[in-house]
Amino acid sequence: MELIQNILVTDLLGIWACLSIGFFVWLVQGISNDHKREKREKEQASRDLEYHEKRMKEFK
Repeated sequence: MELIQNILVTDLLGIWACLSIGFFVWLVQGISNDHKREKREKEQASRDLEYHEKRMKEFK
């Protein structure tokens, strides 16, 4: 009986550790992707503004 309990506890701890590591990896990837997306959006806004200014100069 004690052997079965030890096996079950070990399995549950292993599953918990895997889920915790998976959650941590998911969290880090989410933060990284958010940072990259914000950087792309800033660059896109800069290009849009530059394009707009160029078109306004040509329009005049």
